Amino acid sequence: MKNATRFMAIVCGLTTFCARGEDPAPAMTKEQIVTRYPSIKAEQVQDGPDGLYELTANGAVSYLTADGNFLIRGEIIDLRTRENLTEARQNAKRANLLAAIDPATEIVFAPKGTPKHTLTVFTDVDCGYCRQFHRQIALVNELGIEVRYVAFPRTGPNTDSWAKAERVWCATDRQTALTQAKLGAEIEQNPDCKSNPVAEEYQLGLRAGVNSTPSVYTEDGVQVGGYVPAADLVRLLDKQSQRTKP
Repeated sequence: MKNATRFMAIVCGLTTFCARGEDPAPAMTKEQIVTRYPSIKAEQVQDGPDGLYELTANGAVSYLTADGNFLIRGEIIDLRTRENLTEARQNAKRANLLAAIDPATEIVFAPKGTPKHTLTVFTDVDCGYCRQFHRQIALVNELGIEVRYVAFPRTGPNTDSWAKAERVWCATDRQTALTQAKLGAEIEQNPDCKSNPVAEEYQLGLRAGVNSTPSVYTEDGVQVGGYVPAADLVRLLDKQSQRTKP
């Protein structure tokens, strides 16, 4: 009964008719929604499907009814095309965030020749599965996959893992430093390093919805998992490529 009541509340928020025969609440502008809910920023609200507002927070997409009274968490599927509209929007937003990363701040392990696939991997030096993923990096590259590592120390600022990430990203040879750090070696501080991208990349990860490591994304913003064995990873990426071909 409780679920039925909740469902009817949502229906009343989405349609022009309620079982009680009440007039629908008037639609609000995006500006009015932001004024009513100060925790929502203007850039988080966009027009959504069929009169809904789309709300983005921490990489997740949800919806507001036009009257601003109901928040809907879940996926919207277009039954005409079978497209998952929510997933498509999340992927597009993540792709834009990933494309904005300065390539010079990434630690790149690339195959010989043109990559078959390119991945962005949010990594933590101390994460067990991150270390397991990196142990197979040579095989991943042999399979034609380029890996672009981005710093995401899960414990946050002012922690040991954060300091390790800063030393790795400050190293003259960051590839070697990252590999050694993931093997448990102590990385010396580079005295010539005056700044590093760890804080910026960490914040970007939060905006993309990263909450665990490794978090692995394609260039299209599709999350293909955390740790995945190399042979399974290339199969997943090949399937994903087939799905996205016109």
